[in-house]
Amino acid sequence: MPAHSYAVLAGFALLGIIFGLLIIIFDRENVNFLGKPTIERFFFISGKISLFASWGIFLVKAMLPTIGYIQVPVIESWCGAGLLYVGGIVFLFSIASLGNSLKVGLPNNKTRLITGGIYAFSRNPLYLGVYIICLASCIYFPDVLNVAFTVYGVVVHHRIIKGEETFLARRFGSDWDEYCRKVNRYY
Repeated sequence: MPAHSYAVLAGFALLGIIFGLLIIIFDRENVNFLGKPTIERFFFISGKISLFASWGIFLVKAMLPTIGYIQVPVIESWCGAGLLYVGGIVFLFSIASLGNSLKVGLPNNKTRLITGGIYAFSRNPLYLGVYIICLASCIYFPDVLNVAFTVYGVVVHHRIIKGEETFLARRFGSDWDEYCRKVNRYY
């Protein structure tokens, strides 16, 4: 296996370990991170599956570098591997900044508006991190199916974000408006 494949596998292993530890911590603190979808349930779930399918394709290509019909230059493979780390760092800092406020969907209970940490630079850094990892996947393995999963997932998640922002505007009012004036949606 080429060195970039090992870099991708190590990156996903680190993400998996850290994410697994966060799930254990949330479980011990009885944090339920399932909320209400902001859009139609089918699109909400299929959008999540689509983005994670892109991550899965990324992993498979790293484990089986000879699969596929597209020969990717080594420099492009390293760019994809490097972006995996960038996206992973953004993703993990986002989760850490959210803490117990992390929800998949809208929260059922009272929450607070998170504007510090990485959220001082982006209103949606968690999604930005996920998008960067999907972009890394498409660079690493620019297969039509992989690109389709990514495009569909990003389009659906943009709709999810707009629904979340409507909810946040209603819940936090002028605090949300002020935050939006200072911080962009993505970067």
